[in-house]
Amino acid sequence: MKQFSSIEKIDTAILYILELTSSLSVLLLAFGLIASMANVLTKGSVLTDNLIMQRIWAWTQCIAIDASVAGTIIRTFRAYAQGERVKCLLHALLSALLLFTAAIVSNIESVQQTLHVTLEAAYVHVFIPVEFLIWIRSLVIVLLIVAHALRHVPPASPAPTQANTPPSTPIALTPELVETLRAALTQVTVSQEPQIPALPAPQGEQEQTEGEQRASTAQGAAGARCDEQENSISEQDTANCERVKAYLAQHPEATDREIAGALSVSRSTVNKWRRRIHEVEVQSEHNV
Repeated sequence: MKQFSSIEKIDTAILYILELTSSLSVLLLAFGLIASMANVLTKGSVLTDNLIMQRIWAWTQCIAIDASVAGTIIRTFRAYAQGERVKCLLHALLSALLLFTAAIVSNIESVQQTLHVTLEAAYVHVFIPVEFLIWIRSLVIVLLIVAHALRHVPPASPAPTQANTPPSTPIALTPELVETLRAALTQVTVSQEPQIPALPAPQGEQEQTEGEQRASTAQGAAGARCDEQENSISEQDTANCERVKAYLAQHPEATDREIAGALSVSRSTVNKWRRRIHEVEVQSEHNV
């Protein structure tokens, strides 16, 4: 039926009319209750002695009660789908009572029109007392007012479910565990500095002579002066100076090519710093 858009619009309009009638029924029912109470208090002067009020009261009650059948059935299944048990049971009871009275009244009217008998004679063919139908209609009026009031009550929010977390088992403190924790806390870790690997030695190196040892001692003494003289040199040049000086201290017989290959610098850099270191050593020997 979805391919017929006009039928869908008609169904939507019918549903809107039913919902509107169901919403307005509470006003009509309230009017009927007020008129009935006023008629009782005035000893029948409002409805019993007034034919116009009787017809108005009858029409308003019929519209309010019988037009609510479809809306009540819809709300029954809607409340069931939403999990609202109270509203579902109330609308289900209302639907059953309204459908029962509608079937009985339709049966009475059908008997009257088919057999061409009076209304009193038609009651006999139904096998249900009229007083019972009146009681059901009165109960339906009260339940409709209650159902309309429940429409404005928000549904109860579900209680938060707690996750079934397994209980935590306490840790047993055994003497072995205490000793292990004590040993772990009292353990002292000694940090060792990484050793710098020695610079590679050139091929054909021989043992240093006593004179070379004295020369290396003089080079170490002149290291401080070399640092003082090179304050204006950049950090890279200072590092090259220290590296060349340290290499010459270990390998005084090494050539510029061997030093440049071992330190990954150019031969001109090695020659420059070797010459300056030699000058510093010569000055230190003259001062001595």
